[in-house]
Amino acid sequence: MLGDLFENVATSYFALGLDGLVFVVGHFPLLRYSAQLAPYVKVARLVSVLVAALLFFMIGFRVSDEREEAKSLRATIAAQHLDLENSRKSRANEAERANAIAEGAQAQHEGDVQYIRRLEGKPACEFDPFDGVRNGSPGGSAAAGSGAPTSAGAR
Repeated sequence: MLGDLFENVATSYFALGLDGLVFVVGHFPLLRYSAQLAPYVKVARLVSVLVAALLFFMIGFRVSDEREEAKSLRATIAAQHLDLENSRKSRANEAERANAIAEGAQAQHEGDVQYIRRLEGKPACEFDPFDGVRNGSPGGSAAAGSGAPTSAGAR
């Protein structure tokens, strides 16, 4: 926060222009012969070197931070790509399992239909639960549900 503010101020056009002016005063060879600027040349050189070192230091930290952020973002993107790939594989696996279950259910249904058709043709399997009700007699399934012992219950 405070470092960002300092960096924004130090790299502003005004500050960089002032740094350039100090550099020119300190390193331009003809200015040391000027009577007004001669006392400031040595100080300007020192200040320009210190400012340059500070700017290089700040730029180095900024580049380092950006590299670390880029590395972090690359890792995040790689993890997201891996998650997407796993999701695609899972979706394909789920579709395969659903198709296998549907095929198994269809095969079971066809087998049941064939079994029922075989049983319908046998006279022993003719079962009418409402036989006794329609005829008015206690025979049929109504008698079996009345609690009377049958041959299977007597065993």
